[in-house]
Amino acid sequence: MITRSRTAIALSISMCLMIAGSVVAQNTAPAGSATVPELIAVLRSDAAAFDKAKACQGLAARGDARAVAALVPLLAEEELACYARSALEAIADPSAGAALVEALGQLRGGLLVGAINSVGARREARGVDILSKLVTGDDPEAAAAALAALGRIGTPEAVRVLRRALEQAPSRLRAEAADACLVCGDALLDRGDRGEAVGLYRRVRAARVPEHIRLAALGRQMVALGPRCVPILLRHLRSGDTPERTIALRAARDIPDPEVTRALARELPSAGPALQVQLIEALAGREGEAARSAIERLIADDVREVRLAALRAVGPVDVDRLRFVPLFDGRTFEGWEGDTVGSFRVEDGAIVGGNLNTPIPRNEFLCTTRTYANFVLRLECKAVSANGGIQFRSQRVPGSSEVSGYQADMDSSGTYWGCLYDESRRGMLVQADPAATSKVVKLDDWNHYEIRCEGNHIQLLVNDLRTVDYVESDPTIPRSGVIGVQVHAGPASETWYRNIRIAELP
Repeated sequence: MITRSRTAIALSISMCLMIAGSVVAQNTAPAGSATVPELIAVLRSDAAAFDKAKACQGLAARGDARAVAALVPLLAEEELACYARSALEAIADPSAGAALVEALGQLRGGLLVGAINSVGARREARGVDILSKLVTGDDPEAAAAALAALGRIGTPEAVRVLRRALEQAPSRLRAEAADACLVCGDALLDRGDRGEAVGLYRRVRAARVPEHIRLAALGRQMVALGPRCVPILLRHLRSGDTPERTIALRAARDIPDPEVTRALARELPSAGPALQVQLIEALAGREGEAARSAIERLIADDVREVRLAALRAVGPVDVDRLRFVPLFDGRTFEGWEGDTVGSFRVEDGAIVGGNLNTPIPRNEFLCTTRTYANFVLRLECKAVSANGGIQFRSQRVPGSSEVSGYQADMDSSGTYWGCLYDESRRGMLVQADPAATSKVVKLDDWNHYEIRCEGNHIQLLVNDLRTVDYVESDPTIPRSGVIGVQVHAGPASETWYRNIRIAELP
C-alpha cells in the first residue's frame, strides 16, 4: 500500500507533466502578451482545452488575485486540473492558497491528491486542519499525500500531526509519516530550529519504520547536532553495526568541525583495518593537523588496504617513508610461477636463473602469481656472463615461455644496465647513458635496482642513479601486470635476484 500511495502521488504529477509536454509540442509560443483579464476571459469561455491550458500557463507567469476565481472550477477537470494547480501555486496572493485549501473538501481521487500536493508546495499553514483529517481518512493515497504536504508545511501544528501519525498511523502509512518527518526536520533546520529538528529525527529513529528510513534519520540527526554529535558518532563507530557505522561516518563528513575531526583521529589507531579504511576516507580532506598526522602514521601500516587508503588520502610522500614488503622469502618460490625445475632455483637467499654449465635454450621468466599496478619495487641483482632483467606490468604470452611488457634491463657487459625495454612488444624504449651507468654499475657483482610506476610515469634507478624518467603516451598499454625476473637465451649464464621488496601505491 505504501508503494501504491507513493505511485499515486507520482502519477498525479507525471500526468500533468505529460499533458504539459503535449501542449508545448503543439505550440511552443507563450500565451503571448495577453493581459490577465484576457487570459481570464479565455478560461471562462468555451475555448478548446488547449487554449485554456495555454491561458493557465500565462497566469502562472503573471497572474494575480483576479485570476483565482476563474482557475478554481478547473481543479475538478481531469484535463486541465494540473494547469490550474500550477497557476494557483505560482500566484503569490493568499487567495490562491485559500482556494486550494478549500478545494480539498470537494475533490476526490487523483484530483484530490494533486490539490494536496499544491497545498504542500505553497506550504499553506491554513491547510493543516483539513490535511490532518485526510491523514486519518479512508483514502490511503490522499493520506500519504497529506502527510507529505504536512512535512513541507512544517508549522508547529503540522509537526504535532506528524508526530501523532508516526506513532499511531497504520503500518501502511507509517513509512510515509517518517518520510514527511524527515522533510519537515530538514525545513526546521533550514529555518534555524535545530532543537525541534533533532527531536523529529530522534522520533523517526525510534519508530517502527523500515531500516533505511531510520538510518537516514540518524545521519540527519548527527548533522543537525554538529560537534555535539561526537558521543553518537563514537557509539556507532564502536558498535560493530556496519550500516549505522557507515551512515555515522557519512554524516561526519558533512560536519567540518575540529572536534569531530579530533574524535575521528583519536579513534583511528585502535580501529580494525576495515574501519580504519573508512575513517581515513572520512578524514581525507579535512582541515587541521590532527587529521593529516593520524593518517600519515598509517602509510606504513602492516595491512595493505590501510596503507593504500592512507597514501590516497595524503598524496605523494617520500619513497623512504613507504612500507616495503617482501615478494620473495629467500627460501621458496611461494608467490611465484615459472620453470622452477630447469630454469630457476633458489640459492643463498636469491633467485638464480640459468646456470654456468649449459646454454640457455630460450628466454625464461619467473613471474609473480598476482598483478601490480602502481608501486615502488626494490631489489638487488647481478648478471654473470648474462643478459637479464626485471619485468613489470607484464603479461604471459599464451603458448610461449615469453612475457610481454616493460623490462628494467641489465647485462654483464654493462651495455644495457638501466635501460627501459618493452619485451615482446615495442623493443627499446629508453636507452640509458652508458657513460653515466659505467660509473655506478658493478659488473658481475650485486647492484641495487629501483623501479617506480605511478600512472603513466615510470622511473628506473640503478644504485641511486636515475637512468629512466619515462611517460607512457600510448593509452592502450596495460597499467598493471605481473612482476618477473628473466634469464636470456644464449650461452651458459646466470642472473641473480635477491631482497625483492615492493611498496604498493594507490
